[in-house]
Amino acid sequence: MTNRAKAKGTAWEQEVRHYLNQALGQYVDHWKDMAYPWKDPHDPDNVTRPAQTGTRDVGDLHARPFVVECKAERSIRLADYVRQANREAANAGFPHGVAVVKAPRRRVEDAYAVMDLVTFGRVLQALRNLD
Repeated sequence: MTNRAKAKGTAWEQEVRHYLNQALGQYVDHWKDMAYPWKDPHDPDNVTRPAQTGTRDVGDLHARPFVVECKAERSIRLADYVRQANREAANAGFPHGVAVVKAPRRRVEDAYAVMDLVTFGRVLQALRNLD
């Protein structure tokens, strides 16, 4: 018997992964028609679903420099999601955690990317240092 909540969560993770990879230009054109979507399967900038090993969760997606925690739940608990994303980013050795929360009855691109202010400050500083 399949766990419906787990299947729903897995489907949401895949939607987010595909959306981000397509938005970042990591997939070939017409990737939905292809057996394999990647332009370069070894590119560290690919957004991937890591294999969970060991006792410490390393997040739903790795989108360097973020660990992404994907949530598609009926009741939304932002503080819990952000704490989980930050904990799993630390477990995975990534500097930032972000939760991507499904907007009810909306498209994937309408989801919410949520982080705490400390993380936002670090991301803002990193972006400013690129200049």
